[in-house]
Amino acid sequence: MEQAVLNVAGEAELESSKTHGHHGNEIIVIEAHMKGSRQMERLLCRLSAADVREIRDTVDERMDDSCNLFIRLDKQKAFSGELTLADNDDAVAVRAKVAAYPARKSVATQAVRDFLDSVIGQG
Repeated sequence: MEQAVLNVAGEAELESSKTHGHHGNEIIVIEAHMKGSRQMERLLCRLSAADVREIRDTVDERMDDSCNLFIRLDKQKAFSGELTLADNDDAVAVRAKVAAYPARKSVATQAVRDFLDSVIGQG
């Protein structure tokens, strides 16, 4: 699991914590903190153009009212170094706080669309 998170985040310090699931099963949460749009751009450039377009087309559903963007990546593929959107529950969850002024969902979603358009244009 740690390797999958490192393959997504790049060089980052990992923090792990233990919690318990609904049925009492132990869950280990591994977090990596990335700062700045460059790290996010590097992550997004590793996705296929189709995956970036999928994020762009669904940005309204992926953004919460606090301007957090949520992306789920396939954990097994991330473990081997390939980044692709998850189509199952075995995922690495990415949460990106979007800097938007004023800090409103509508402003943040447009900023993400513009950012993703620039990523698609680089591909």
